[in-house]
Amino acid sequence: MMKRTLVLITLIILMAPLVSAGELTYYPNQGAFQAFLDSNSTYTVIAGNETWAKAWAYYVDEKLSTVKQHGNETLVLIGNVYNNPMIMILWPQTGLPENQSLLPGIIVLNHSVIITGSEDNIYLTERAFEKLWNPPLESKVGFVVLLVIIAWVFLLTLRNDKSHAGSFYSLTLSLFMLWYLTSPIPKMSEVFLEYFFQGLKFAVGGSVDSPLGAMLGVLFKIVPPIEENLVFAHWVLILLLISFSFYISPKRARELGFIVFGLTFASPMFREHLHHIDWSVLGLTSFLITLAIISNVTFSPEIVKALLQTLVLSLFTLLTIAINPYLLPIPAIFALAFPKRHLRNYAYLLMSALGVALIYTQFGFPVNIPSHMTPECWDYIAKFFFNTALAILAITYAVIYREKSMKMRGQTPFLAMLAVFYIPLALFIPEILPYCFVILASLTARMLYGLTPQT
Repeated sequence: MMKRTLVLITLIILMAPLVSAGELTYYPNQGAFQAFLDSNSTYTVIAGNETWAKAWAYYVDEKLSTVKQHGNETLVLIGNVYNNPMIMILWPQTGLPENQSLLPGIIVLNHSVIITGSEDNIYLTERAFEKLWNPPLESKVGFVVLLVIIAWVFLLTLRNDKSHAGSFYSLTLSLFMLWYLTSPIPKMSEVFLEYFFQGLKFAVGGSVDSPLGAMLGVLFKIVPPIEENLVFAHWVLILLLISFSFYISPKRARELGFIVFGLTFASPMFREHLHHIDWSVLGLTSFLITLAIISNVTFSPEIVKALLQTLVLSLFTLLTIAINPYLLPIPAIFALAFPKRHLRNYAYLLMSALGVALIYTQFGFPVNIPSHMTPECWDYIAKFFFNTALAILAITYAVIYREKSMKMRGQTPFLAMLAVFYIPLALFIPEILPYCFVILASLTARMLYGLTPQT
């Protein structure tokens, strides 16, 4: 019995270096890899002979280049013993079974670092680099320039409205900067990591299984695929999301955009969806831009110009649907809310339908609406109504005290129809809840505007 206990303890000690958070393992330990990152040694990345290994090598090379110089002092090998001959040669030094190389791991040897895995899991090794934060100078400059351009364009435009919108937008910008300066660096979610890997494969000439992976692949052909650039893009999208809040408020009262911003961003539940790098921010931004186009564009009577305007609206709608397929009914709800412009509505429905068909035939369209509510849904819904109580009370007040002769028309019925359709659907699909925040906040601003004397 004593011998068995000693053997068990020995096995535990031997396996301890392989244990780490999640599924990622380190050998001999995580400290050895951190020492490599902190050292001044140069490196050369050698990928396996499969597309996925070359894709991940592209990421690792760009990531290491932020802290190291290229050279021959350390070989960084990507893949496994079955697709990378260099790993096959060095693998006996590890003393590990060959099948171990199919699992996500970081192995540090003398003058070599081996990053192992297979096509299904190698993206998990990103967790070994997520604390490495050293954005290149061009990324920082580009980020600041984009923020300044966006802020300046919206500030000038809102100040030209001859209202207090510019002042409220300036206040919003100060809150945005305070939020940015006090927030931790967001990390990629597990789901986004898979799309991130798809984008890398597309960038090196491989195929992808989703339009989102293809979009990332196009981006990675332009900018390096490192977390720093994704974080900067994340904050740029948040600024756009905040800025377009002022353009889904009534044209004559852009300052009510501050109410839209306040009702959404003051909610902890809404902000939870912005704490990680995933598709939430891009989906919400494209959705808000779609609402802004619908709320502001006076479609031209000229056929060609009207078709171009409808095409732009369709493109942002398709981007929204590609990120969240449950928003597919938006074009139909739009046509019901604005029934008079038949040609525009038919064009919008046709363009959107053709785009969805293209997405479906090229990538598949994974819509699977649940037929029943899960226990977690009740928790989400309870939190949702608690976080939107102020908006719901304001809407109720506006409905009760508005003039009976006043008719709701234009964008208000459209938002009301979206709320009636999507809030009950959120009982089954919690992924829709962030969009419901935006819908309710926008509807609140328009209902309150309906109570003002000038209307």
